[in-house]
Amino acid sequence: MDINFDLYKTFYIVANCSTITEASKKLMISQPAVTKAIKNLETQLNGTLFTRNKAGIKLTENGKRFYNYISPAIEQMQDASNLFDNINKVESGEIKIGTSNTILKYYLIHQLKTYSKQFPNVNISIEESYTPNLINMVKNCTLDMAIIYATDDDRKLDGLNVYKIKTLNYCFIGNKRYKEFAEKTVSIEELKNESLILNTINPIQTTLLKNSDGKEKYTAHINLASHSLVYEFVKEGFGIGLVVKEFINDNIDNQDLYEIKIKEKLEPLNLILVTNKKTFPTYATSQLINIIKNKGDK
Repeated sequence: MDINFDLYKTFYIVANCSTITEASKKLMISQPAVTKAIKNLETQLNGTLFTRNKAGIKLTENGKRFYNYISPAIEQMQDASNLFDNINKVESGEIKIGTSNTILKYYLIHQLKTYSKQFPNVNISIEESYTPNLINMVKNCTLDMAIIYATDDDRKLDGLNVYKIKTLNYCFIGNKRYKEFAEKTVSIEELKNESLILNTINPIQTTLLKNSDGKEKYTAHINLASHSLVYEFVKEGFGIGLVVKEFINDNIDNQDLYEIKIKEKLEPLNLILVTNKKTFPTYATSQLINIIKNKGDK
């Protein structure tokens, strides 16, 4: 049987996507063309590779076996292509990065400024989303990399290359209304009657304020979608906020914002960069990784 590598590649991309629509965008061909390619391959193999339903597509058992056989070859061919780019130092192309609004604003934008000066011909595409979404997008190769928060034992990172960038720490802050709290060390218990402003969409943060049985210890007066919004609401006097200290260090104790020191020790979290273990990074991607790794905690 003649092997059509284009059909195999199409199958591989579809298998790593949840829908034909997503696969067609990645392959940059029409949805009917993707569907036709899969049907042609199924005809050649005399078997069914996918089941289709309203939720999308799913590999059959034979499809899974076929995927396990061909995916190493497809990935090696892609790696060879990327490696050739690296050898020739192709300083152009596109890099797709995933992160959060806060990380982008307080950390990544500074690294990208350095990167863009060195590689002005590389197009940068940034996807802002929540950590679980970004991890999945790196795993299915929709993103070249993601910069996210994580704990040391996060099992969702299995199958990814993980580069630790910085250790981050939480702190409570308040505006001048709470200056008296900033002049002493208090317990979280003493803050419970104050208006708390939390980024409760971040699961790492919410666990800091729960009892050992998992029940909520404190209730937020205002729940917000990002650390940067917490910072803005604190400035406006809505209450006491829990933020990443390293991101707002320059603004603490400037007569407008004060750190409220607490007796309890809050568990730190890691700022990490993740890439897919199965793919060889392009030259553009590897150079940004090097810039970020070299800066480290600087």
